[in-house]
Amino acid sequence: MRSFVVTRVIIPIYFDYASTLCYVAWRIVRELRQELGFEPLWKGVPIRWRTHSSAPGQVLGIVERAKIATVIAETGVEVTPPEHWVDSDAALIGSELARRAGVFDQFHDSVFRHAFELGRDISHPDRLADIAAESGMDIDAFRQGVLQRVTAPVLKANQKEADQFSALGYPTFMLGEFPLVGIQPKDTMRLLLARFLDQRRNMPQG
Repeated sequence: MRSFVVTRVIIPIYFDYASTLCYVAWRIVRELRQELGFEPLWKGVPIRWRTHSSAPGQVLGIVERAKIATVIAETGVEVTPPEHWVDSDAALIGSELARRAGVFDQFHDSVFRHAFELGRDISHPDRLADIAAESGMDIDAFRQGVLQRVTAPVLKANQKEADQFSALGYPTFMLGEFPLVGIQPKDTMRLLLARFLDQRRNMPQG
């Protein structure tokens, strides 16, 4: 006989703290994860590795701002994008240190809030150290880990994995082997994710 097991499905999401669209996705995912019963697996890939126009310090271009404005209008998530692309490298490395310490969600949420709600510089070591401390991490170990870039290989592995799936946009949700690029209004995302989750949970086990 076939048996069916209800599990909390993991959905990988490729993202970057430098991306305003990833912030919007984070807001929507926070609302839907408990409702639909899935676990987001956030995988950092620096957007500057994809295109030189998004290098830290570069002004957000007309195309980027138009895309953000469209997403804000469609999703209803209010956010003011930064004037320039931020340097998210240390924050992404720090997020993997937080994952190792078992406090990824706390650190991850706080970085997005600081960057897009409080308007603070997440590239600054002291700011990241404060976030790490608030998340329950050892500050000295965190500073050393960021300085030595000990989790940088994880970001490279994320990039390689994303490339294999053609997950080249920000954010990208991996629904099985299908990359869902970008973020849609909450109701649309609810339908897309619910359909995928139902398929996964109804797959026969054994």
